[in-house]
Amino acid sequence: MTPTGRVAAPRRRGAARRAGDPTGIRAGLLLLVPLAAGVLFLVLPLILLADRALAGHGVSGFADVLTDATFLDAGRRTLLLSVVVTGLCVVVGTVYAVALVAAPRRLSLVLLGVLLSAFWISLLVRTFGWVVLFQPNGALDQLLQKLGLTDGSLELLQTTRAMYPAMLHVLLPFFVLPVFAACMRLDPDLLRASQSLGARPLAVLWHVVLPHLRSAIVASASLVFMLALAFYVTPLMIGGPSQLTISTLIDREFGQEFDLAGAAAMGLVLLAFVLVIYVIVDRFVSLVPGRE
Repeated sequence: MTPTGRVAAPRRRGAARRAGDPTGIRAGLLLLVPLAAGVLFLVLPLILLADRALAGHGVSGFADVLTDATFLDAGRRTLLLSVVVTGLCVVVGTVYAVALVAAPRRLSLVLLGVLLSAFWISLLVRTFGWVVLFQPNGALDQLLQKLGLTDGSLELLQTTRAMYPAMLHVLLPFFVLPVFAACMRLDPDLLRASQSLGARPLAVLWHVVLPHLRSAIVASASLVFMLALAFYVTPLMIGGPSQLTISTLIDREFGQEFDLAGAAAMGLVLLAFVLVIYVIVDRFVSLVPGRE
């Protein structure tokens, strides 16, 4: 393009603005919509939450939360639950995502439909299904007794062990879909070259596929981990009052103890922890699209 051409474009845009072209004004108005939504639904609630937390005992209220034995116990359980569920998602989800690409088309469509069905069924309904499965003399107990593998009830409901598969079922799609998208970008010529050089399937997976998926796996695992930290419905219905997580403890403080300041402080502590995890992960793997 000539220098004259480069100068002509800004001149045409300036002439269009002088002629009353509303494109710039409309773009500014469109940006006001997400900005107003962010202020209304994110910034303002956080300000109100912080005000409620400080209205109780001031800054010392946060110290009380961080030294409270019940909160620390719930925090340890929440952290363990999040780490285990994230690890399960990494193992199961990576294999599932690779299978979606490597399987024949019909089988791949079936696997994808099974995965997406999690979004078509309400979270409450799916969690209640696990309650029916794990309850005493429920479906799992009856099946194991008929097979002769157990003599009595397993007492799985309201235990931490029961929360692992239930949360894996809910959170697995959030891991698989980004990794599946990364698998679709894998160069087929690279795989064919590896196989033509005599590499075995496991060697191709370990040395070619997984390094290509590393960023997607880390980003997806971070998403699952942060979602698991604040998960509420499944721990409430599967774990019950004896297996408190931070989210269910906040619910108890708010709904039963009527300690609004304490519940608000716990919520802000959880939010701060999630933000710290986000910043740490983002330093190594960019979680913002289009930014290296």
